[in-house]
Amino acid sequence: MRTFGFQLMLGALAAGNACAQGSVTLYGIVDQSIRFTTNANAQNDHNVALANGAVTNSRFGFKGEEALGSDLKAVFRLENGFDPQNGKTNQNGRLFGRYAYVGLSSSLGTIRLGRQSTEGFNLFGEFDPLTIGNYTANSWPYFITVGRIDNALSYDGTFGGLNVGASYGFGEQPGSMSQNAYWGARAAYTVGRFSLGGVYQETRDPASHAQRMWGVAGRYASGGANLFLGYLGGRDATGSLDGALNDSSRTVSYGSYAANPRKDNTFYSGITYQATPALALTGVFYYDDIRNVNAIRGNGGKRYAGVLLAEYSLSRRTQLYGTVDHNVVSGGAASELPGRGNQTGASLGIRHSF
Repeated sequence: MRTFGFQLMLGALAAGNACAQGSVTLYGIVDQSIRFTTNANAQNDHNVALANGAVTNSRFGFKGEEALGSDLKAVFRLENGFDPQNGKTNQNGRLFGRYAYVGLSSSLGTIRLGRQSTEGFNLFGEFDPLTIGNYTANSWPYFITVGRIDNALSYDGTFGGLNVGASYGFGEQPGSMSQNAYWGARAAYTVGRFSLGGVYQETRDPASHAQRMWGVAGRYASGGANLFLGYLGGRDATGSLDGALNDSSRTVSYGSYAANPRKDNTFYSGITYQATPALALTGVFYYDDIRNVNAIRGNGGKRYAGVLLAEYSLSRRTQLYGTVDHNVVSGGAASELPGRGNQTGASLGIRHSF
């Protein structure tokens, strides 16, 4: 979630008596880790591999703005995600799979058109201790947010301590406003050291079945520490969440999602602490109580995970980090891990931002 950049000034453009000035920023993160994982396959073998960043996916992008006068600006963002270990693009090979939008911004807010984050992802990116992790092992609670959507129109506005957002994703299906469509809204309010936010969103599949998610979260700042507490709820009649979380090596039987939608109740708490100017420490615990796993009525399951992260800054732009995560699944949720019902991961990595 964290980006740094430098600006390449494009200069001023003059037309008549009006003068508009624009800028473009090239920015990115290259984050590579060495990751050790237990019970990494059906035979419960260990695995050691190079992996993308633990909490920040590697990326590069361009963003810019142009002053149009009267408090109005044109804005754009193009952002690519990639795996540094092999150079391949993420998001199913999209050139700009993380963000691709253009819009207008003023003191009344910002309107954007294009590929963007969902409102659930936007909210919990600000209210999760890891700013939403990058490994499946530390980010699985947020698969329910869908992450990003195509063909979206969004609004974002900040008024004092209040931030609000709303999005609509066009399904683009002739004769239907619901097929493949999305809509969501969020709000967060900050007063002093305390922040509170909430979100609701709905995503439809080609058959107009709905995946709904909602959540609330809070954050309290005290000295060098931030304390977090949150809840995510969901009802998925599309099968997309089980499809994303089930381990690919598992043979899974599915029921009817229309009759038996998956239901999630996820809770988390965590803390971040700036121990020294260079050292940041994070700890978080996630717990999910699941009903109708894989659309089988009465097939309940549970999953929980604990994550510890230490980040040490060598400079403003370069950090070393180490992280440990431990996941446990039971009941119907056993299909989300390849072997035994538990898995431990440990990683060491380096992150460079530009």
